[in-house]
Amino acid sequence: MEDNNSPIQNTEDSADDKLHVGLTILSFCIPLAGAIIYFVKKEKAPKAAKTACYAALIGLGVSIVLNIIATLMGGLGSF
Repeated sequence: MEDNNSPIQNTEDSADDKLHVGLTILSFCIPLAGAIIYFVKKEKAPKAAKTACYAALIGLGVSIVLNIIATLMGGLGSF
């Protein structure tokens, strides 16, 4: 029988489990893409999926903050 918990296999899996920089940037800029990447990769590459999810959530938060600032700045210009 094979031992699925061998250190060699875990090392190989962890190297493949890293999300590419381009996909991380895409997840940050387009949070919906990050959510899709998360659900596609969550079974086979959980660390990559978590990275995509975090990037999407941070991108969404930055977007909300920038929209609030833009709204306030636009509102101040009308006085």
